[in-house]
Amino acid sequence: MNFTLSGLKIILNKVFDIRSGETKRVLLLQINIFLLITVILILKPIVNALFLDRFGVERLPQVFVLVAVFAAILSAFYSKALLRLSLHKIIRNTNIIAFVSLLFFGLFLTFDWLNGWILYLFYICVALFAVLSASQFWILVNVVLNVREAKRLFGFIGAGAIGGGIFGGYLTSIAAPLIGSENLIFLCAAILLACIPITQTLWKKHVEPNQSSIRQTKRSKSNAEYPLQIIRRSKHLTLIAGILGISVVVSKLVDYQFSALASSTYTNPDELASFFGFWFSTMNILSLFIQLFLTKKVVGKYGVGFSLFVLPIGILMPALLLIFVPQLWVAVLMRINEGSLKQSVNKAGVELLALPIPLEVKNQTKTFIDVFVDSLATGIGGLILILFVSILEIPLKLISIVVLVLVGIWIYMALLVRKEYIKSFQLKVAKPKDKKTVENIDFSNNSVIGGLQKVLQSGREKDILYILKKLKETSISDFVESLKSLLKHSNPLIRAEALSCLYFYKDDEVFAMAKDLIQDPDDEVTVAAFEYLIEHSPNEMESLMNQFLEDEDYEVRGAALVSLAKEIRDNPKLKDQFNLKEKILSRINQLHDLSDPAHQLSDIMHLMQAIGYAGEKELYPLLEEYMNHKQESIAITAIQAAGYTLSKNLVAPLVYQLSEKNLQKHALKSLANYGPGLIDVLVEKIKKHNINDWRNISLVLASLHSQQSIDLLFELVKKGDIATRSLALKSLNNMKISAPHLNFYKSAIIDLILNEAKNYVDILTVLYIQNIKKNTLDNDEASIADARHSLIDLLERRLDGNLERIFYLLGLKYSPEDILSIYEGIQSKKPDLYINAIEFLDNILDPNLKKILMPLVETAILDNISKDTMDNLNIKVAEQLECFELILNGNDLRLKLAVLYLIRVLKSAKYNKLAKRFINDQNPKVKTFALEAVKLFEDEKGL
Repeated sequence: MNFTLSGLKIILNKVFDIRSGETKRVLLLQINIFLLITVILILKPIVNALFLDRFGVERLPQVFVLVAVFAAILSAFYSKALLRLSLHKIIRNTNIIAFVSLLFFGLFLTFDWLNGWILYLFYICVALFAVLSASQFWILVNVVLNVREAKRLFGFIGAGAIGGGIFGGYLTSIAAPLIGSENLIFLCAAILLACIPITQTLWKKHVEPNQSSIRQTKRSKSNAEYPLQIIRRSKHLTLIAGILGISVVVSKLVDYQFSALASSTYTNPDELASFFGFWFSTMNILSLFIQLFLTKKVVGKYGVGFSLFVLPIGILMPALLLIFVPQLWVAVLMRINEGSLKQSVNKAGVELLALPIPLEVKNQTKTFIDVFVDSLATGIGGLILILFVSILEIPLKLISIVVLVLVGIWIYMALLVRKEYIKSFQLKVAKPKDKKTVENIDFSNNSVIGGLQKVLQSGREKDILYILKKLKETSISDFVESLKSLLKHSNPLIRAEALSCLYFYKDDEVFAMAKDLIQDPDDEVTVAAFEYLIEHSPNEMESLMNQFLEDEDYEVRGAALVSLAKEIRDNPKLKDQFNLKEKILSRINQLHDLSDPAHQLSDIMHLMQAIGYAGEKELYPLLEEYMNHKQESIAITAIQAAGYTLSKNLVAPLVYQLSEKNLQKHALKSLANYGPGLIDVLVEKIKKHNINDWRNISLVLASLHSQQSIDLLFELVKKGDIATRSLALKSLNNMKISAPHLNFYKSAIIDLILNEAKNYVDILTVLYIQNIKKNTLDNDEASIADARHSLIDLLERRLDGNLERIFYLLGLKYSPEDILSIYEGIQSKKPDLYINAIEFLDNILDPNLKKILMPLVETAILDNISKDTMDNLNIKVAEQLECFELILNGNDLRLKLAVLYLIRVLKSAKYNKLAKRFINDQNPKVKTFALEAVKLFEDEKGL
């Protein structure tokens, strides 16, 4: 058995590049998708045949609409489940429910119980399971494998899906006439049952031991909760979603004609299931053939524009023929063209079409487009068929006219999106008007691939870097020679990015160049070179890395360690094989023996990076220690490394670094790298700490763009101190601009505005009294005058802060851009700008808010608050004692301390009584100031 397993590992390594420590994971994933697709390809022919036999093709449009309706309902529940449950529990529950449902459907159909509505439900469940199970599986792959492993092993795992598609269909074709379609349902239930332990094993042995809950969340979930809004804001994405949607509508019409002609030819349901199974499998084989031998040539030679038209034209010709020759073989030809071209040439074209769209946006919208748009389009297809078939009763062959019209719209949209695609690149790499030395790339006269190659050869550095980042998301075979030349570029960032693009491309010349780049003066280039060498010498990896880990050059040794940690992070077997943890600890122990400061600095920084990538929790306290290092470069490296770990324990130290001006942007970037899982950790931490110690998390929350971020920011607004509230409101305004689709609780904002307005009036009252005291009590002692002056200065700043927060809150109710321009006009103190701003605000505000806020805003420009101003605002002027009491009962710590200090120097009996009420205050500073005021008064009195 061991010999067989060892031999299998050798074959997998040589043929499919499956490395040590990956075999079990990859085989389990491939078996899992093979079984899932086998089940789907057995169920689809069966449910189609049974449905058509029982109801006829006339009912097919109705079930298309029902699939769309149930998909929308399922989507709502599924989204909530994603927030509450981990991925493996959702997959397990999906499979268990599907298993029980298959037993249920098998029994009811075998004994012909309630055959009518059961078939409807069966059809809907199969359609939803097909979409849901495939989507869940590829998310699971994303969790089990890291990005580089997934990209390298995608072909091998995908072969399982192709194998399942071929096997399931042909099995149905052979078995349905022999044992009956109903009995095949029980076989599907048994196969599906085998998927449950596979998923559990993958999660328990290959995810939980190696990945933190935050890393699991980041790989399996998206920040975006409202992808529809993201799509609507992008014309390019809207057109892509439209093309995919119309292709699904056309597919349903084609499927209807195919099913109708097939059911009229095969009247026995088992024979019909056999027919469907055969052609579904044949479609998979043809799709595989086109993908392997034609797709690359078509897309590479003729570009994205041409590849977008292959599928609609492939449907157009047989659809036209079907009008004149309404026979099954024509419908088969149309269905085969649609099915095989959709998963090959068209899919490759659409993937390239999405190249200009930022990767994070694609990730946020992909599932929505794949599931929601597909389901909606299915429903639209059903409604079209109901209109033309059931209501207008047009003949089957004339459905092709509808298909031809939709294909015409499809081709028109493809032309539009091609223009948008070209425009996207032209905007990014357009020639600057003041630089005639750079060639302007005219994408409209070249294929896009040719245009991109010209950018790589003669473009500006920033344009080259942009294209290199995009090439990481697609195949680079057409750009290899250009990338090779960039390995000699003068800019180290370009050298590093070019080598990263070549990461999966095996080439002896590149391998030799990577060896030379090990000595590159830039650290990023050196690390990229090591990563390439590790990737393309798996069998010699240990000897190669040990050679560089013991190199005479300490920079080479350090870069080798970082690359090794990065490469084998998710592979426990290789981590043990290389003794990674021990190597890091050994080098840490040697730091104190280094006499050369440059050597010591280099080793510390490389060790921080290695710890960040290695995933060894025991070493994380070192990162926390070095975050506070007096040398800024070391502190920055430790902060960046902490962001790689995605460790819960490093969230608090990173948050505290946000208060350091020079380190803030680095800490912010590291925390943002945690992704959606960070919010749960922040909520947990805030409950255990003083909310005001965490005010700077507002900066992080604004970058996460989720409803949970907004909820937590509102928590900070309601419970935080002045600085916390201001930061949170500023972050909310930034989010309102960048993510307006989220819920900003406009009804709750009114109460917050009214509360800030009340605080504004209270502070205005205290300020008015203090100004009167300052102007009338000229014989005050110097200490009293200074204390009063400090209090007045603080009150004026608080008044400005109150006004700013009122406008931040208004920005959440109205347009933040408009409100910001009004606030700037009011603050400018220029009469014309001020008048225009006041007029603009007066026109925007609701009547109730206008009545309260306009008088307050008009005081902002006044240098002094007079008695007339107070009367106009209808503010009752209080005594100084009442003003002091108002401040001391509030939540502003600095104002409390300023008032207590003034009470201390006033040495008055009536104020002393007030101070006594705060000698047991929970805040130690308030308590100390109150005790000092009381003690000083009593000492004076005693004298």
